Amino acid sequence: MLRRVFATASALLLLSASLISGQAWAAGANVTITATAGSSGTTTLTYRATVTRAGTVRDIVMSIPAGSTGRITSVNGTVSTVSPGVLRWRPSKVVPVGVGARFAIPLYGLRVPSGGPWNLRFTATGTTGLILSSGTGTLAALRTYAPNIAITASNPIPGQKTSLNYAATVTRAGVLASVRMQLPKGAFGAVTSVNGTLTTSSGYATWKPRSPISVAAGARLGIPIYGVGLSKYGGIMTLTMSALTSTGIVLTSGSDSLALIAPPAPMPAVPVAGFAPVPAGCPTSWPSTTVENARPGTAAWVIPASMNGKLAAFLSKVSATCGDTLDLKVTSGKPVSVIAYRMGYYQGLGAREVWRQENVATVVQPAPVTGGTANGKPLRMTSAAHWTKTLSIPIGSAWAPGTYLIKISDGTFASYAPLTVRDDTGTKHALLIQQATTTWEAYNNYGGVSFYSGLTTGSGRITSNRPYAEGQGSGQYLTLEQGLVFWAESKGLDVTYWTNHDLDAFGGQLPSRAGTVFLPAHDEYYSWGMRAALSQAMNRGVNVANLGANTAYRLITFTDSTRRAWDIDRYTDGYTSTTWRYLGDAYASQPLLGAEYTCALPGSPFTTGSSWLFAGITPGTALPGFVAGEIDWARADLYRHPGLAVVAAGSGICRTSGQSAPMHTTTFTLPSGARVLNGSTFAFACFLVARCPSNWTVPTPSAQSQRAVGTMVANITEWVSRGQIQVPSDTTATAVRATVPKLTLETNTQP
Repeated sequence: MLRRVFATASALLLLSASLISGQAWAAGANVTITATAGSSGTTTLTYRATVTRAGTVRDIVMSIPAGSTGRITSVNGTVSTVSPGVLRWRPSKVVPVGVGARFAIPLYGLRVPSGGPWNLRFTATGTTGLILSSGTGTLAALRTYAPNIAITASNPIPGQKTSLNYAATVTRAGVLASVRMQLPKGAFGAVTSVNGTLTTSSGYATWKPRSPISVAAGARLGIPIYGVGLSKYGGIMTLTMSALTSTGIVLTSGSDSLALIAPPAPMPAVPVAGFAPVPAGCPTSWPSTTVENARPGTAAWVIPASMNGKLAAFLSKVSATCGDTLDLKVTSGKPVSVIAYRMGYYQGLGAREVWRQENVATVVQPAPVTGGTANGKPLRMTSAAHWTKTLSIPIGSAWAPGTYLIKISDGTFASYAPLTVRDDTGTKHALLIQQATTTWEAYNNYGGVSFYSGLTTGSGRITSNRPYAEGQGSGQYLTLEQGLVFWAESKGLDVTYWTNHDLDAFGGQLPSRAGTVFLPAHDEYYSWGMRAALSQAMNRGVNVANLGANTAYRLITFTDSTRRAWDIDRYTDGYTSTTWRYLGDAYASQPLLGAEYTCALPGSPFTTGSSWLFAGITPGTALPGFVAGEIDWARADLYRHPGLAVVAAGSGICRTSGQSAPMHTTTFTLPSGARVLNGSTFAFACFLVARCPSNWTVPTPSAQSQRAVGTMVANITEWVSRGQIQVPSDTTATAVRATVPKLTLETNTQP
């Protein structure tokens, strides 16, 4: 339609030329050449020139830009090719012209190459062979327009409502009939717009004007969409936009990235309860770590591989404090010795004997049972709660707060039962090391099934009322956590301890218990109370170093105030619905700690860099196997705290996919002043004692690797504590005589 209108106007100009006269001889031909957008991506060139000699037109010869193609036509005459790049137009009837008249010859259908400008020739010849007009005109470089798609949101928060504005530059002139816009994945709601109608289908919105609109190339379109409900899952989304004519000709088309990033989810307030009075007979303060570790140590806590067997035991409490009494349940059938060892440094021997009882009678306990239902769903919980009590253990003044292994032996077989003793005196320590007791249980398959026994056969309820199958009964303590305890106590740090269960029970007290918290290698399973307490503490200035990965990844619910069992929703969407992120991106691990879980993997090589994390270590030092167990990375499509930095990076091959994946150690500082580091690998603690799980395929860390990781942990400690904790460069006793059991210890990770 536009082409036909243009052609008519050109013809009128040409035919009227003979009617125009004037004294224009001296002005010259005054050749001008212009370009306009045609249909289907073609260009129309219009040649204009002044008649300098009167006569009757025989033909007009025009050069075109070199490399031009297309099916070329004109009006009121025919077009033919003289030679490459030269065309001849012949009038279809007699055309007399007078001096001063203006020729106007359009050429349609050209596909002109990019570039320019071009100097093009125009020559009009009369029927007598005389030149009626001749000259050179310049065709400027053709102007093209990029779509320049821009998509913005007034409230780009996943899980909330927003207005979206789609804008684009018209790249081809035409009559606009519709604009098609891709909506963010999962968008919902009754959306509206203005100045037209809006319909939605299959993830797209289509806007149509009330009547067709003529638009020129270079015009800017802007279509608002109101009332868009965003999915709780956001990210950086690439969305498309296209404008069409009624016949489907594309007037503009392209895409833009829209960042829909959820900030950290608000968490419920956690009550700040006071400390209970110190029970009679219990101290109101405890000896320092240095004084405690000066006491005689022993290597007798180690259970040799030859004593692995059927004997097993568990305690009625995950953690305790001075004044508590707990029960021990053992299956053996023979008299046993029960010895409590406080784990630490102790001249490099790793433990101190605190309490013992010999010749304790035991029975062969009945097999654990697996079953149970709730809300019509099978729980498949494996429990040994029906075992009879073997012994009661009083926690008295001899039990200094710390991590303990209770060693039970019948002379043939032996096993551990782990215990954490809290300092409930109200003393605030420089450092608190958390024990990942809920995660130990998730992976525990003693006597039946664990959470990971299968997608449809694994447990939906987990209980602490059974022994641990891993780590000779220690859960994941020996494989993933004992190294951090050994290191901290070897340095004489002011350190105290508690468990996941304590974070849920006493989380409001965290700022009163310590200025800095170390999370262990594998601290995956968090209740609402745990996450809320950790978030609240960080927002009140408590520093956190997560010396692991995959932290706060799965959501659990304790069944009652005893916290002896917890539930997990594996029924809604399998393993997916068990994760915190299933609640939305705001609940992912990265908004809390700085990086997000990537995958499980065997040990992969790592090379030190030059950031502050590696101060005191030669850049380029190889740490074979340090990227191990499970890893995290800082995703671009999840919330990044302002100032978040990647202070170390590596990669490894994911076990399930076989693909390479990144590992990022990240840091940031909260408005409260709290510093947060996410280590993003399981390997810190096991390298500190030169013993990593045997199923990780990690080479036994060399002395150099052990020293390097020790330096890294020292640097982390000083940085994250804002200099409040100074780590001595050497321990008081350098000879490490019994750092770890010399036996095969495996640790399970994600399937």
